[in-house]
Amino acid sequence: MASTINRKRKRRQGPNKKRLTLASYVVIACLITFVVMAMLLFQKSAINEVNSQILSLQKTLDVAVQINDSKEGQLVINYNLQAIEAQARGYGMTEPLPGQYRRETTTEKKPVLPIPESPAVKGWLENLF
Repeated sequence: MASTINRKRKRRQGPNKKRLTLASYVVIACLITFVVMAMLLFQKSAINEVNSQILSLQKTLDVAVQINDSKEGQLVINYNLQAIEAQARGYGMTEPLPGQYRRETTTEKKPVLPIPESPAVKGWLENLF
């Protein structure tokens, strides 16, 4: 009879619930901290990779701007009208003869609009009053 009572008590108690101890909470907190820090490291590495790409593109842009400036300088030198005229005279260009001039006139006359006079610029103190 005693054995049946002990069996009933065991059945009534149900499964033992395991309670978390302080050490368990510390381990869980450390695991969560580790996961968060690992995610931050991955994010930092991704940011560094994008930053290195941006820096390389910036260097490429700087080189392209320098090349563009040098080409623009060459164009300005080449478009110097006096140098072009000197080169053309070297090829045999001469002044045009009076018969080579051609005058054109227009039949429609547009009215000339008067330019309004702009008021004198006043000082900032005069504009206040």
